[in-house]
Amino acid sequence: MKNDLDLEYTTIDDAIRLTKELLARLSQLGEYKHPLDVRRGRKEVVNVVEQNNQSKTVKAGSKTYFFDINKTKDGKLYLVITESRFKGEGEERDRSSIFVFQENAQKFATAVSEMVDLLE
Repeated sequence: MKNDLDLEYTTIDDAIRLTKELLARLSQLGEYKHPLDVRRGRKEVVNVVEQNNQSKTVKAGSKTYFFDINKTKDGKLYLVITESRFKGEGEERDRSSIFVFQENAQKFATAVSEMVDLLE
């Protein structure tokens, strides 16, 4: 049976140390392009953006489009197009993505180009 003297107590110094450690780790996560990927365990995807700055962002009103080149663990490149929509104050942004692999990229680009021409 434990008595009161055997219990561990948290001191204010412990709390300050833990807070500083938490802030440092949150700051580190904030530097990632996709910080939630760490939580989701998507370690098999290597983000080429950090290595080559192969990323573009297009802001269009309440929507933002991200174009990123990533690489699978097998070394295959692919394009990720992500749309992020602002739904309102205090609400999470709505996000959806499509993936275009290298072997389909030219056909995809041609189709997009043709459709853009129809808009003009």
